[in-house]
Amino acid sequence: MPEKQPEIAAGQPAVDHISSLPMRIHRILWSSIRVPMRAAFHYDSGDPLTVDVCLRPPEGPPVTWVISRDLLYEGTQGHTGIGDVRLWPAHAQGRAVMYMRLESRGMTALFEVNLSKLEAWLLSTFDLVPPGTELDETDWDRLVERLLDGA
Repeated sequence: MPEKQPEIAAGQPAVDHISSLPMRIHRILWSSIRVPMRAAFHYDSGDPLTVDVCLRPPEGPPVTWVISRDLLYEGTQGHTGIGDVRLWPAHAQGRAVMYMRLESRGMTALFEVNLSKLEAWLLSTFDLVPPGTELDETDWDRLVERLLDGA
């Protein structure tokens, strides 16, 4: 978890949604072939555990991945993830980047993301919903009741 403590000012209006973080990322096809593409990271405090990552390839429809916010942050700090989502920071062409390896149905794609922009944006999401408080507003009795009604 981040060492930075959220900055919440008294009397500050509550914000329910952070606007997305649009950015240009690169899909890595070979060590020397990088294809630029658009992406957007979205955080909604109504679903505080996840970040939607919308990838917009140059051709074809957009693809959205839902990734744990904690996992995404951990990927800015070191190697993390198993299975479908793996993340790690690195330096490429003199820049700090995070690599994002996504796998689905036996197909794998590797993306390079600007580390400083992503990390700064993720830290701003911790100002909205501090780590460890994501489930504070959950009505556990109602959740159990709904689960039992469906049984």
